[in-house]
Amino acid sequence: MALINKTTGKNKINHLEEIKANDIKIKDDVQIDYGEKKYSAKERKPVQVDPPVLKMIGSLSYAKDMPMYKVVEMALKAYIETLPDNEKKLFEFKQNKR
Repeated sequence: MALINKTTGKNKINHLEEIKANDIKIKDDVQIDYGEKKYSAKERKPVQVDPPVLKMIGSLSYAKDMPMYKVVEMALKAYIETLPDNEKKLFEFKQNKR
């Protein structure tokens, strides 16, 4: 533990000095924007999954430090790549239909 010489002028703190919100300056700010597109509340649909699946997605989300929808998106992309050609064609047909 270091001792600070409190007799110097630069180390003196005026405890009676009032700090106002205007005195606080934030130089760096974090801009977080998840997803490429913003969806409205009408466009969002609830998805029901079994509790173990939700727990697994939540744990992966925590471990990867990313939103749960990104974890699901990555997992589905990986799964789609493993589909046989006929199933992949059916999937693409269904996707383009909407």
